[in-house]
Amino acid sequence: MSPVLTLCAMAAPVSPTGCSLLCLLLLSSNFVLLGGEKVLGEENEDFDFDGLPGVQHEFKVEIPAGKEDCFFQRAAIGAKLHVSFEVLRGGDRNVDVIVRDSHWNIINAHYWKQSGVIEVDIPREDTFAVCVDNSFSRFAGKLVYLYIVSFVMSDWTRYVQEIGEIHGIAENFTRSLSIVEMSVQEMKKSQSQTRFSVVRDWYLIWNNNSYVQHWSIAQCVVIIVASIVQVVCVRRLFRTNAYTPTAKPRA
Repeated sequence: MSPVLTLCAMAAPVSPTGCSLLCLLLLSSNFVLLGGEKVLGEENEDFDFDGLPGVQHEFKVEIPAGKEDCFFQRAAIGAKLHVSFEVLRGGDRNVDVIVRDSHWNIINAHYWKQSGVIEVDIPREDTFAVCVDNSFSRFAGKLVYLYIVSFVMSDWTRYVQEIGEIHGIAENFTRSLSIVEMSVQEMKKSQSQTRFSVVRDWYLIWNNNSYVQHWSIAQCVVIIVASIVQVVCVRRLFRTNAYTPTAKPRA
């Protein structure tokens, strides 16, 4: 996985939005640009470095009996070429591994070995051949594991330093996202409590309104009934008969 994708994965658990912002930040920086194979601010059109100041290959290869197979790798000035090999199966499990330059001169070699390591300092830019020779074996093919690395130490040191700076930026960015996420959670909690308070107050006001309305209606009815009774009683107090029991008008 490339460094940019690794740092995006680090921020993903915090917030999906934060992950997107982090990816945009890293892709816009000058540290590592994978799209155009720009490494340490320089274009590298000859190799697919996967964003690294060097190249590495790791593979298994079947070398038939009586055959030699070569693999070519270009190296820059001042680079180191590292070759590790191990015979996994086949016959006596011994092969010859030879490193040659572009003029086919032998730079380093291991003869009749089951495993070994070759390290070469590159004085000039050249294309080197890593050859696995199984020509001395007439019947048994060999399965050989090869690990080839070529890198410039100064560029690699600078790359590691810049990756460290990127990790620092990612950590600061992640910390900021964590603080923002905590603030958002606190805001949501406060909004939830406020919403609950609003609902509770609404129901309290509604109950008070119903209470006042019912009691007001009851009191109005009481007042009206009391007024009617009072009027009737007063009218009965002042009511007189205009005739005497003998049907004579009163004076």
